[in-house]
Amino acid sequence: MRKNQNYTGDFKVNVAQAYLFDHLGGYQSVAEHFGVTNRSQVQHWVKLYENNPQLLYQDNRGRPAQVKSETMTLEEQVNYLKMEVAILKKLRKLL
Repeated sequence: MRKNQNYTGDFKVNVAQAYLFDHLGGYQSVAEHFGVTNRSQVQHWVKLYENNPQLLYQDNRGRPAQVKSETMTLEEQVNYLKMEVAILKKLRKLL
C-alpha cells in the first residue's frame, strides 16, 4: 500500500506556474514532469493558484477544530449548556 505524498506549498506553486507559464503541455505531462501521481491534483492546484495562490500553502486535512466557548456568544453558550443538561437528564433516567 502506497503512503500519501505531502507536497509543500512552494512545490504546488511551482507546478501551477509551470502549467500556466512554461508551456510544458497538459496536466498529464506537467504531472509526469514533476513526479505527481495524479493529473487531477495538478488541475486542482492550478485552479487554486488562479483564485488565490496563498491557498496552496494551507493544509486542509482532518476535521476542523471544535468551537471553543471563548469564541461563542453568550446566547450560544446558554443554548449549548441547556443541551448538555438535557442530555445528562436523559442519561440519569436511563441509569
